[in-house]
Amino acid sequence: MKRFTAVTIALAAVLAAALPAFAQDDWQVIERHDNTGASGAGAKVPQPKADAKLVVACGENAHPATEPYKSIVSQLNDLYGTSFPVYESVRVMSPHASSGGCIFYNRDFLASLMGNWMKIDDPSAAQPMLYAIFAHELGHLSHDDFSSRNQGGPPKNRELAADQFAGYTVERLGVRRLDPDEVTKYYQLTGDDFTGGASGHGTGDERTNAFLDGWHRAEVGLPESSGRPAGGMGEP
Repeated sequence: MKRFTAVTIALAAVLAAALPAFAQDDWQVIERHDNTGASGAGAKVPQPKADAKLVVACGENAHPATEPYKSIVSQLNDLYGTSFPVYESVRVMSPHASSGGCIFYNRDFLASLMGNWMKIDDPSAAQPMLYAIFAHELGHLSHDDFSSRNQGGPPKNRELAADQFAGYTVERLGVRRLDPDEVTKYYQLTGDDFTGGASGHGTGDERTNAFLDGWHRAEVGLPESSGRPAGGMGEP
């Protein structure tokens, strides 16, 4: 119980830094999925380093991507033959995709997510989770989730499909060091039942099942499926 309480407090602190930046977004709470770049009251906007190049990518102020994030997204693009660019957000906010086709992350947010929330201090242990997180964002873009034809139906279906895509991708890449217990903790603590139901991402169980559905599909050589709500497929 003490551990869960500490994790809860840490997660609340992480989300508190990110929530103002996407309070007006329909894809709320865990990822931000627009390209408005609205700051919101109280949003943390750190000053860029003197040697950091500032660019405007897909409507957002950002810096060029650094390692290992640049290489991770490059591997994901190579796997699917895509070319979605990745940038570092100026604001401290969660990883997100934009309707302009860009993927964003923030090092401070990810450091807090991995260190304070998930208690992962070893960079090599954190890397498999980074693959899953960035694969989720790539899934939104690969599924063309921002197009008008895909905006019908509950947002949760698109989120769970992106979780399934992440599981499928991580298994195909052979990221075997990804601990299922860490996956379960990550998805359980980012489910709507934990965050209060405002994000439309699905419950922790739904997110976990979706990720494992994708993993199992890749294991048995099935194609990645985005034409149905993810979750509930069970063992192949």
